[in-house]
Amino acid sequence: MWITDSYDPNACSIGWRNNWLENWTWNEYRKQKEKLWDQIVLVDMINHPLPDSVPISNELFNPSNKPEWTIFVLYCHSGWSSWYIQMQLAPQLPMYKFVNISGGIMSY
Repeated sequence: MWITDSYDPNACSIGWRNNWLENWTWNEYRKQKEKLWDQIVLVDMINHPLPDSVPISNELFNPSNKPEWTIFVLYCHSGWSSWYIQMQLAPQLPMYKFVNISGGIMSY
């Protein structure tokens, strides 16, 4: 096993968050939701539901439950935990797009 195969080297770059993972503000989320309403799933990671959000679960990311074009928008308290989950899920589920809400629920 090569240690360099265990992580993405971009994670250590100066602009790491913007290089390979997508972030939206709440305003960007609302604009995208208006355009792509049936493609976007707002994922509650902190048991603090917002309108139209669904709680995070294993079943949520099951390919038999959601089409490949689904965009999962993750939010937590600060944006850091959801970014970490985004970083873990994106390579494992390449059929989906994962977006982190920057600032988390604090910016709602």
